[in-house]
Amino acid sequence: MLSMITKQDDLLGTLIHDVAHLLRHEIDDRLRPFNLTRAKWLALGIIQRNPDLSQSELATRLELGAASVGRLVDRLVQRGFVNRAQDPNDRRSYTLQITQDAADVLAQLDGVPDHLERTMLDGLSEKEIDSLSNSLLKIKEKLKLSVASLAAFLPILASDASKSLLAVTEYGIII
Repeated sequence: MLSMITKQDDLLGTLIHDVAHLLRHEIDDRLRPFNLTRAKWLALGIIQRNPDLSQSELATRLELGAASVGRLVDRLVQRGFVNRAQDPNDRRSYTLQITQDAADVLAQLDGVPDHLERTMLDGLSEKEIDSLSNSLLKIKEKLKLSVASLAAFLPILASDASKSLLAVTEYGIII
């Protein structure tokens, strides 16, 4: 049964944050016995589905900077989960492959997303689930457009340093 909804819970942004927070913690709990983080788990899944993916392509798919992904891949190589090989077509690039150890761990975690989704959506009708999915997709697209619009103004903001403080990092934009 749902607990009493407070005014704070009624704020959509707060609600989305709270759901995402709970979901992240649930995933972290499932990954902990395997000594994996969400970033490592996501990276392994992407590499598994895209054999010979380059490290820069992985960075793009994870929406992380090259240095961060380099450190992430280094840790996966050290764990024996990923092999890194020089791309025969581009000596500056490396391709990534998961090892059998990583494939075994991913097989054990294979049902986690489906289980979490079933748990999360239990009690909602198919119509409610469709409506929720469509609404969240619309919100996601609007936010992407909003971020793209902000990026278009970065050169203007950066050129007017006397009026604004701007820092662009691999983690985002600080104004």
